[in-house]
Amino acid sequence: MGVLFDAFSYRVNKTPDGFYYDRWHGHVFPEISMPEKLYFLDRIISALLTHDKLFIRTDSIEEMIECIGFDAFRMLYNRDELVILDNWWVPAFMYGGDTVLYMNMHEKQYQDKICSRLLERKGLEESRFTNSILKKVCNTSDSDTYDFWDNTSQENMYEDFSFNNRIRALLNIQSETIMSISNEDDTWSAVRLCLFERSLEWSRQLKTDEILFEEEAKRYLIYKSDIHNDSIIQYFDLILYSKGIPNLSILYYNNVISMKDIIRVRDNVAFGKFTSWLENHNYSVQELELALLNGRSNNNQIEKWFRWAVVSSASLFLPSGLIPTLSGIGLSFIEQLLPQFSGQKFPSLYFDCVLSKQFNAKSMNRQLQSKFGF
Repeated sequence: MGVLFDAFSYRVNKTPDGFYYDRWHGHVFPEISMPEKLYFLDRIISALLTHDKLFIRTDSIEEMIECIGFDAFRMLYNRDELVILDNWWVPAFMYGGDTVLYMNMHEKQYQDKICSRLLERKGLEESRFTNSILKKVCNTSDSDTYDFWDNTSQENMYEDFSFNNRIRALLNIQSETIMSISNEDDTWSAVRLCLFERSLEWSRQLKTDEILFEEEAKRYLIYKSDIHNDSIIQYFDLILYSKGIPNLSILYYNNVISMKDIIRVRDNVAFGKFTSWLENHNYSVQELELALLNGRSNNNQIEKWFRWAVVSSASLFLPSGLIPTLSGIGLSFIEQLLPQFSGQKFPSLYFDCVLSKQFNAKSMNRQLQSKFGF
């Protein structure tokens, strides 16, 4: 019940000295803008509220700290809810004139650079803690396995680029093969394909339930294998919106909520029950929608919103007297005391009682307004 958080990998850029696609070019931290941070926060928070674990690679440590904060990062890692894997691989191309140089770079001595950047940008505590993580996860027996996954991804990219006509048409690839790239735009396509194949291969090997990558990569998935990958994580945002729960990424960014609030939800017995329900239903968006609507089809506003993404603020609550009782009872007794939430009905308990209570709209909006002097 984990998710591969691979969104940071797609922050590739061109640089002035040729066309070099590497967000870590020059070993300088790739600054994250405010809109970017809100985007990543939204995905991270939604993933934490729908999955048991987040998997990231070591090349994403600094960006994760930048987005959620060091205390939150340390908290998740110490709770074994953030799993960090040793890998620093940069598929990079340079194009100049008639020459294309492809570099498959697996860095092995990157640990000191991470710690030095953190020491300069964040502080001694952050640098030392990260160093302790790197000593545990780097250069282990698994590291070569991760490199092999990357090599498999590279081979899949070669095949897509050269022989998959649907992909070639989607990206308007003009070059005949990966070994004879004839223009700068095709180098960009090659890098994106490499990252996409890497996301797929790593997710397959880790047996994660979802992948968090860039939006464009979803089009690749459809063109490559006719798979329409609806995301529980993205659909989760729509459900929160329909329930009148404020945007959690904005609340987090403005320090109205913290990782402790998210962990309170994760520690609630209903969270484990909800994630088990998702796993049993193969993380199907359609099944979740049906479960939330089951027995409530007479509420046309909610049904209309779920089917057409029209906002509805209607919420379905348990009697208030039952809510405090839930936090103190064991998992094995919930379905006995609340039979109406067994089976298909259980997602409603998670959204209407747990999340709506923890992130109460009136309270959250009041706190957010006070931040800006309203």
